[in-house]
Amino acid sequence: FFIKSLEEAAYCKTEFFSGGMFGILKIPDKQNLQGKFLLAAYYVRKGEVIFLDEDEVIYPVFKKLKNMEDKDKVQELEILLAVFNGLIENEVPYLQKIEEEITELEDILIVQPSRDFPKILMRFRKAMMHLHGFYVQFLDVIEEIQGNLGKHLSEEDEIRWKMLASRVSRLHGYTENIRENLLQLHELYQAQIDISQNEIMTILTIVTTVFLPLSLLAGWYGMNFPNMPLLRWKYGYLTVILITIAIIAVEVCYFRKKGYLKKHRKI
Repeated sequence: FFIKSLEEAAYCKTEFFSGGMFGILKIPDKQNLQGKFLLAAYYVRKGEVIFLDEDEVIYPVFKKLKNMEDKDKVQELEILLAVFNGLIENEVPYLQKIEEEITELEDILIVQPSRDFPKILMRFRKAMMHLHGFYVQFLDVIEEIQGNLGKHLSEEDEIRWKMLASRVSRLHGYTENIRENLLQLHELYQAQIDISQNEIMTILTIVTTVFLPLSLLAGWYGMNFPNMPLLRWKYGYLTVILITIAIIAVEVCYFRKKGYLKKHRKI
C-alpha cells in the first residue's frame, strides 16, 4: 500500500482512518530544485510509527532523533512532529542563499545583462515555484493533523504544532517575497532591453535623417537635364561637396543642441 501510494503521489497529503493515519511527503530536492521530487511516507497508529523513505530524505533527520531524551516515553505524534521540524530545519539559510544569488543577478543586470539572463531567471522562478508549492501543501498537512487530532494533543504539544505551522507559514511568505523580487528583476531586465532598443532606433533615425537630404540632392542631380545649374560648371562637383558637408554640419549641430547625440545612461 505504501509503495503504491508513493508511485501515485502527486502532492503532500495525509489521510485518517480508524486507529491511525497515513501521509505522503513530496519534497523538492535542494540539490536540484528543477528535478524530481523526493518522496517519503509515514504511517502512525497507537504505539507505532512507520516511515517509508524512498529517497533517504527522512533518514538523516531521524538519526538525530536517536539522541532524544526519554525516547521511550515519546509519543507517536511527538516523533512525527520532530521529523517535520527536522525537514525544515535549514530552510531559512537555504532561502537566504538563494536571495543572495538573486541580488548578485541584479548587480550583473545593471552592469551588463547577458543573453543567458532569461534562462537563469527562469531557473530561479521554477525553483521558487516548487518550494512555494511544497510549503503550501506541507502547511495543509500540518493543519489537517491539528484539526483531526487536536483533542488528543496536550496543551504543550498543541503549542508545538502551532509553532511548526507558523514556521512553515513564514517560509511560505519568504518564498512569496523572493518570487516578487524575481518578477521585479524580470521587469528590470525588460526595461533594460527596451532602453537598448530605443537607443538603437534613435541611432537609426538620426542616420536616416542625416542622409535623407543627401539622398534628395543625389537624386536631383542624377536626372542630368541639360540646363541644370552647376552641371557643366568646372567647380560644380566641388560646390556639391561643400553643400553636402554644410548640410551634415548643420544637422549634427541641431541634433547635438537637442541632445539626441548624448549617450543614454542605463537605469
